[in-house]
Amino acid sequence: MPEASNIVDLRKLLAERFGAAVRLRRATTPEAIPTGIPALDSLLEGGWPKGGVSELVGHGVGSGVVQVLHAWIRQTAQEGQFLAVVDAGDSLDVDALESQMLARILWVRARSADEALRAADLLLRDRNFSRVVIDLKPCPTKALARISGSLWHRFRRLTEHHGTTAVVLTPSPLVSGATCRVQVSVDPRLDQLHSDPEAVLESLRFNLVRSGVLQAGQDRQMAG
Repeated sequence: MPEASNIVDLRKLLAERFGAAVRLRRATTPEAIPTGIPALDSLLEGGWPKGGVSELVGHGVGSGVVQVLHAWIRQTAQEGQFLAVVDAGDSLDVDALESQMLARILWVRARSADEALRAADLLLRDRNFSRVVIDLKPCPTKALARISGSLWHRFRRLTEHHGTTAVVLTPSPLVSGATCRVQVSVDPRLDQLHSDPEAVLESLRFNLVRSGVLQAGQDRQMAG
């Protein structure tokens, strides 16, 4: 029966072509590193992409960036891993971290964006640190504007080569070619000064743009 034979051949052809494409897509999906915040992990489909440079954007003071960073430090400590934090503004509040969390971080205190980026470059070349945070949020706008786009390209190649998970904290979108970009804010109805840390975490609002996966205008949003 010619028609039946043609259908069988068509099915085989579709299976060969599209089946291989699906297998390839699954094989190339990056491993995710949990952030310690369930809502953010859900939005990121598991956590920060391993082997890439992610960007966490928070506008102004009290944007929620600090809470996200502390949550990841806590998650890293619970997993028995280590996290390098390159602090361009010497702004990390170590008094807010528990002793077991402090034991799991390498705190690099820099005096400028340039100094922080040089330190980050060294850390990303070192296979001993699989998780790196680069905090550029306190840096002046002019200093951030001088950062070359080629630097982010180099950082991406280093993270891909070593399987490092890097997250850059910024006051506005900055990292060209970021593996993913997350914008965070706090529910304006929350009084952060009189709220416990858990309430602040639950009030966080996330907006995700993932390079190469989401098209422009198709951002995903989720509340904490």
